[in-house]
Amino acid sequence: MSQQLIASALTRVTTTTLQFGKSSILPHPAVPLKSTMTVQKQCNRVITLQSTHDTVKYSQRIYNNVSRLYARRMIELASFSAATMASTTQMESRFMIEKPKEWQTIDLVEQRKQFGESISSLGKTKLSRVWAAGSRIANLALLASPLIILTPVAFITSSDSKPNKWAWDYAVWAIEQAGPTFIKLTQWATTRNDLFSSDFIEHFSKLQDNTRGHSWKETEKILKDAFGEDYMDLFQFESGSEMRQQDKISPIGSGCIAQVYKAKLKSHTNLISAGSDVAIKVTHPHILHKVCVDFYILNKITEWIESIPYVNLDYLSMKDSVEQFRDIMLPQLDLRVEARNLNRFRRNFADDPRVDFPQPISELTTDKVLVESFIHGEPILNYCEEGRKPKKDREQLAELGLETVMKMIFLYDFVHGDLHPGNILVNRNNKARGSPLCLNMIDCGLVVEMGERDHVNLVKVLGAFIKRDGNLAGHLMIDTAKKCNANEMDVELFCRGLEKIILDDEEQNFLESVGDYLADICYLACKHKVKLEASFINAALACEIMEGIASKLHPTMKVQNIALPMVFKAEVMHGLAGMKRSFF
Repeated sequence: MSQQLIASALTRVTTTTLQFGKSSILPHPAVPLKSTMTVQKQCNRVITLQSTHDTVKYSQRIYNNVSRLYARRMIELASFSAATMASTTQMESRFMIEKPKEWQTIDLVEQRKQFGESISSLGKTKLSRVWAAGSRIANLALLASPLIILTPVAFITSSDSKPNKWAWDYAVWAIEQAGPTFIKLTQWATTRNDLFSSDFIEHFSKLQDNTRGHSWKETEKILKDAFGEDYMDLFQFESGSEMRQQDKISPIGSGCIAQVYKAKLKSHTNLISAGSDVAIKVTHPHILHKVCVDFYILNKITEWIESIPYVNLDYLSMKDSVEQFRDIMLPQLDLRVEARNLNRFRRNFADDPRVDFPQPISELTTDKVLVESFIHGEPILNYCEEGRKPKKDREQLAELGLETVMKMIFLYDFVHGDLHPGNILVNRNNKARGSPLCLNMIDCGLVVEMGERDHVNLVKVLGAFIKRDGNLAGHLMIDTAKKCNANEMDVELFCRGLEKIILDDEEQNFLESVGDYLADICYLACKHKVKLEASFINAALACEIMEGIASKLHPTMKVQNIALPMVFKAEVMHGLAGMKRSFF
């Protein structure tokens, strides 16, 4: 009987496996050889002493020892397995990135089509559209006509002369009168130091902070339509620093789409208590028609340019870029869309105390009025002037700003499409440990969103550029293009051209010289009949705008050190081949 017990214990020791958790099955290692041999010797002794009374007690003691050894090994293995699972869970949480849930619930193409049809103010007949476009072109030509005289006069006089000042002042005023579309384009242009002169940027940068608004009388009419005659029972308004004549209350700022007033809440809301400062954003009247007609004109112009034979300009995707710009700008005219954008941005960056967005109040928001928490801060332009702020703060803001945009592009597929310096405020987050510098991004009506299919293509292409693999980038751009008439020779030359661009610019990474790269890529695309995707161009321009701001704050910053981790995380999110080699 004792022999059978010992043999059974030995069998369990060498064959039992340990199951821990739901998915981990770890085999129980065999008892060390030395211990097994000792037990065998003891067994032999037991066989020779069967006739004595002590045999049973001795056999029981051996069995107990084997059982204790088995139990000890089980406990050790359980502890080791628990530690291994904890380490694995921590590693998975670090590298596994959750995809945006909107990819599964929103059809972007259909959503934009329906929104465009519902908001467009153009007539349904061709005659009405032509009449609207013709009237708009005549109006723009009339605005530009004084510059025909002012520009040559300013050119032949000194930079500090009155004609020169008149020319610049009139140009800024004309852009303001032209409407939101042209103001947006000019705001983007003032972030491109590599394309435009210092005089151009100096004068038109005024449009980043403030543009001409509408009167209080028009604002009051919109507020009454939204909240009724007793709207003053909801808010206690504060006037801006400059009071215009015939205005009861002046705004603290005005943009191309709307102007903003500062007020205090008189009653509690679900998210913000009474007495808190709020920003009240009111759209300019009659801007919808201007924007719709402008994009109709731009669409026809780019369609005509792309149809010019033998120059292959259709491969620049200018018409697609205009349509994408239209699709992301039209929703900005409905302030309820901006409120939804703010909520999504706040969710995406909820775990980062260094990045913040205003909190919208949904019960006080309509299509023409947005009420949100007021951000107390100073424009990031104050940090761009060397010597005005501590160098350490400027460098931190540069790295934080670029990291934030990289996350928007590569991880969240939800990019702030209007990141000129006037829309970035800086303060300190006193609620977080150490009161770190905080980037507050406002005016979030304009966003860029691609959808899962275009996003994975973008990650592949930009990732290849950032990793300096021109051949891979070229083939990816061709494979993902919606239109490509390139033959095998064109494909080969296009890929070689991209490789040469990267090799000729060894000291600079793609994101450190996006403007130069993009110009060369566009030239190669036209030459070799490769159609560039609009999502690639728009994402590259978003990188360039933020990189332009960051370079003013921290000229020696290495963009690649911030961009590469984001690209790798995006590859993990999409499960792209080669991801594990990049990390492990």
